[in-house]
Amino acid sequence: MKATVIALPGFLGCGADWDAARNASKADLDWICMEPFGHATFSFEPPATDGPCWLAGYSFGGRLALSWLQKDPARWRGALLLSANPGNFQTDAERAARRQVDGEWAESFGKDEWSGLLARWNTQTILAGSPAPQREELAFDRAKLAAALRDFSTADQFTDPLRLPSRLTWMAGARDDKFVGLQTSMRESGFPGTFLVVEEAGHRLLSEAPDAVAAALDDLVA
Repeated sequence: MKATVIALPGFLGCGADWDAARNASKADLDWICMEPFGHATFSFEPPATDGPCWLAGYSFGGRLALSWLQKDPARWRGALLLSANPGNFQTDAERAARRQVDGEWAESFGKDEWSGLLARWNTQTILAGSPAPQREELAFDRAKLAAALRDFSTADQFTDPLRLPSRLTWMAGARDDKFVGLQTSMRESGFPGTFLVVEEAGHRLLSEAPDAVAAALDDLVA
């Protein structure tokens, strides 16, 4: 039976964000590209699948994939995790500050004028230097966006490396200093997997380096 990869986009993302990497991949996989923030029903839980299954997640989608891996580690062969924060390397003060910031963003995504809100979101330091994708308000369920920020804050994330499969690939862009540093901390702390840094890329790896993403996935599932 052909293996399946469930691909999860980042916050404010959509399934089509994976198209470039999917088209570049040479692996013989069935793809399920999730739409967590659209108007269709989605409960932030994995879909039912038959046969062997991989996960691929970018940013928020990577953190969601980590939660699925820990809840049911026997179900998954492994995962490709792009710009993904395991949540383990925060002080109490950092967690409190992040929880407050995410709560404020959640309130904004619930009610603020769309174009100004996107402009503020895209000026965050971590996204600097990465071209902002076009996002139309009608494509999104604002309640889901707010819920994602409120209920899946990095402040409340903790990843047990002992509950992760060994077949993991972590990727960060070389210009994304925060996530390059996180990968170093994970490697030194005994997290399983292969750690890759993509030159000439920042946080938005799906748009900045789809060929590198596809090559990493192909190596992982081979």
